[in-house]
Amino acid sequence: MRAGSVTVGSRLPRVGTRTELVDALEDMIVQRENVDGGHPPGGALRGLKTYVLESDRDFPRRFGSSCMQCEVEDTGLDAVKILRARRCGAATEFFLDMEDRRFPLLHTNGRSGDTDGIVGELAGDDFHTFDNIWLHSAMLERLARMPGNSSVGLGAPRRGGLLQAEGGNGAAAGGQDQGAADAGPRADAAARGGARIARGSGADPRGFVQDDVRSNGRFAVRRGESVREHLRLIDMCRKEYAGAVAAVEKRRIGVDKRDGVMRVVGGQFDFQFGRSIEDLDAFISWMFSSTPPFMMWGTKFAIRENYFGVIAADLHAGARMHFDIAPDLMRVYLYMRGCGNTVLRLLTNLQLHHDAGTTCRQIG
Repeated sequence: MRAGSVTVGSRLPRVGTRTELVDALEDMIVQRENVDGGHPPGGALRGLKTYVLESDRDFPRRFGSSCMQCEVEDTGLDAVKILRARRCGAATEFFLDMEDRRFPLLHTNGRSGDTDGIVGELAGDDFHTFDNIWLHSAMLERLARMPGNSSVGLGAPRRGGLLQAEGGNGAAAGGQDQGAADAGPRADAAARGGARIARGSGADPRGFVQDDVRSNGRFAVRRGESVREHLRLIDMCRKEYAGAVAAVEKRRIGVDKRDGVMRVVGGQFDFQFGRSIEDLDAFISWMFSSTPPFMMWGTKFAIRENYFGVIAADLHAGARMHFDIAPDLMRVYLYMRGCGNTVLRLLTNLQLHHDAGTTCRQIG
């Protein structure tokens, strides 16, 4: 074992180069428990996990909430820090990679129950304006088809494991089975969609990796030992996601002045539901409740029977939005200063918690 290597539960080493960072992440893989990919009770799974976040500013040196305290320390590499978080009495460390400041990475081999809770609290704290990235079903499918990648399974993580892409008895990628759909809106972690994606040659575990990719941007290594392939997969995802966010933001509603003429620019986003909303009042109350997964607040008004408008705010960015909602469709208007991540969060969570068949014509 190399000097300064990472053992389960140890303090993370300082790293002075990208090569040293990769070495430290490799130690997180090879020392993981449950090498066969099993899921022990209580969410205790260890192993290398990388969380992709969306942020509009740097991490502060010290910050916290009612039940979590965090501090950021330097390493020998400018873009890589160590984030130490204490939540519910347990301390967990992450490598914080800020090379892409819009979409930073958190690497850890802490217990999944602890690390999911910490990242969930970071993303849910609107004061720091961190958010998850949100990978809707079509984006997960594209990621699985990119050069060098192969799909092992697509579906919703449940107690029995990931639904298989072929021969399984479950919903499509990111969806729910009929029993879950009939149960109504859900916000529990078990309902998050995901995909299992492999890269490299399975003949050599050091040149191969198989990741469980969640719709909220968590990449967890389940097989193989190639950190480089793990990071390549994440980089592919970040580039795809950054392009999607930019495309959404090009459609923001605003005013543009050219050649002395004022023009209204931008356009709406047209959402189509595969399953009609039976109770619009209940649906709107749930969606604009200021709570996860949507993190939006709004005031509704009637346009006509069974058709409502909502003046809303995204609580992560504090940006104004407008919605027109009917049983089978919804139009969304994002204004200037709004974040493209908001619309992708909306699409992904409607697929996860309302109807897997939800689509948006302007989002591929």
